[in-house]
Amino acid sequence: MQRADLDQWKSSEVSRLLALVETERRYYQDIFAQLPVAVAIVDSEWGLSAVNREFRRRFGLRNADLSRMRLPDLLPDPQLEAALADVLKTGTPRVNHPVQLGGDSSALRLTASIQRIPGWQAGAEDELLLTIDEDRASESSAPAASSVPDIDPLLERRRRREVIEESKRGAIERLSGRLAHVANNLLMIIGGYAEELMESLPADDTRRDDVAEIVKASARMGALTHDLTSLTRPPVPVAAPFSLVAWATTAVARWRLASATDTDFQAHTSRQLLDVIIFETLRHLRPEPGTPELRITPLDGCKVEIALHLPGLAVSEETCDRLFEPFSGPKEGTDPPLGLAGLVRPWQALEGTITFEAQPGEAPRLILTCPRACETPQPAAPVTVLVVEDEPGIRSLICKALDRQGYRVTQASSADEAIKACEEGEARIDLLVTDLTMPGQTGRELAERVRAKWPATRVLFISGFTDDTELAAQIGARKLPEQTRFLAKPFHVAQLITEVKTLLAG
Repeated sequence: MQRADLDQWKSSEVSRLLALVETERRYYQDIFAQLPVAVAIVDSEWGLSAVNREFRRRFGLRNADLSRMRLPDLLPDPQLEAALADVLKTGTPRVNHPVQLGGDSSALRLTASIQRIPGWQAGAEDELLLTIDEDRASESSAPAASSVPDIDPLLERRRRREVIEESKRGAIERLSGRLAHVANNLLMIIGGYAEELMESLPADDTRRDDVAEIVKASARMGALTHDLTSLTRPPVPVAAPFSLVAWATTAVARWRLASATDTDFQAHTSRQLLDVIIFETLRHLRPEPGTPELRITPLDGCKVEIALHLPGLAVSEETCDRLFEPFSGPKEGTDPPLGLAGLVRPWQALEGTITFEAQPGEAPRLILTCPRACETPQPAAPVTVLVVEDEPGIRSLICKALDRQGYRVTQASSADEAIKACEEGEARIDLLVTDLTMPGQTGRELAERVRAKWPATRVLFISGFTDDTELAAQIGARKLPEQTRFLAKPFHVAQLITEVKTLLAG
């Protein structure tokens, strides 16, 4: 396209084109994420550029930072590395290439399919598309006591349902966003003209009552579209530690539950959100009072499972399929509530999962997982926190709050001042709390300099705005590097302390 043609493009046309490109990108990104086999994109130095959910699940990378991870660290097989190099050099794909992990007597046998693909960025080096699967041939020829571990049927069934629910939820959210956008525009027309008509009618005109009904209906529809919009832009609640046994004891009395386990753990999530999820589940399914049971079980990785068992409750397959759909519950009042559909994303934002199971011969149950507030060993020396903020009032407030918590606090008004303090000081920086937008170097550049000296340093970015598009995208997608969190300004001191403790406990 010639330059003259570009100059004739209207901004609205460019916006529509960019929106179309972004929609296509997200569409294929969703397909990649939801593939039922383990897939990874590997760069020319064997670094992991991207992996899908199944790859993360299979190799335990749920919360791992891929930027520091290489494939040989995960799959230490020299023959696989040689095959990758050959495909990258020749472009000839490999199908079902054998991969063996471990010794002959206890080896885990997999297969890898490898294909060369163009780099995503223009001018970038070619990359490799890697698909990992079980070695079916060795499974069929192996003796009964195979070294390949069996997949727990319950966990596999739960995982498949999670994939299906996540795919369906994504489709519902996209449809809801588009529908709400169109409906809001129409409602402005209907409601606005109805109000104009109302103003033009005499006070004693009987038609005013009819127009009033139109205004009321418009307002009701507006409330429903607001609920639909919340599916695509859900609020993120604040997590805080609390006693699960104390919460469960209150829940038993409030909702007339049969019992709750007395094993106590400190959960680190939103207690209010947990209350709403349990309430909405009971409201939707309506079990007999006195029958539901709460069971709390610790999980690996500093997690805890909260299960609401519903013995004696018959749940149809249709109810199971629609439980997390918008407006699927019993109608209360004039309009149905949004229900559990609006609670899933906020719960996931707090690193939780939510599923529902109803298998023949078993009591139906809602299963929630969330982080556990695990105790961390007390450090031999006080935790050192470096606070970098160019606004004196904010810097002073943060330093005082952290000092009251017993941390050893060092402060700086710019990145350059902070780097000088790091070079002159001997004490290790355990946590860096830094603004993103400052004169001179940015907060992100400062974090890289500090971690070059102390790689284990945790980082908490605080900002109301950043023009760093890459970092903004990571924040928006909640995919910040490991041991890094973000707190948006303005914030309460309690939120700051929660974020600091979460980072230091990780």
